[in-house]
Amino acid sequence: MKKIFFSIILLVVLILAIVLVGISDKNRKNNEISKFNTQFEKYNKETLYGTDILSIINKAIDNNEQYAIEKNQDGFYIENDTNSVKVEITLLTTDEDGKPKEVVHQMEELEKAGLDEFISIFNLTAFEFSKIEYNSQNRVSKIYVKQLEL
Repeated sequence: MKKIFFSIILLVVLILAIVLVGISDKNRKNNEISKFNTQFEKYNKETLYGTDILSIINKAIDNNEQYAIEKNQDGFYIENDTNSVKVEITLLTTDEDGKPKEVVHQMEELEKAGLDEFISIFNLTAFEFSKIEYNSQNRVSKIYVKQLEL
């Protein structure tokens, strides 16, 4: 009788330990995701400038390199649903009639053109987050930034 009682107690303790480890692991992952998202979300709801955009792009590129996100034949990161981050920037220009026109650029295009040149041109230009998308793990996956003025 004692063996059965101790076996049941041991089984309950083992199950409890497994559940607690699972909960702890889930909390750790949630904290990591929250910390990751905060580095991008802190820019939301405020006016950004060229240097802020550069910081966001560099964080996204660093993340993609850290997780070895593959690039397509054109040099653009291939989005996945786990850990890739993309930044899309909408810049304002004027067309031949002098009317404002929006031109969308991927972060990779700006990187190829030279981020130093981007800073020299857009250093004091105002931008804002227009949208943030999250993947299935609730991790930031795509950021849309828009120039506010010409």
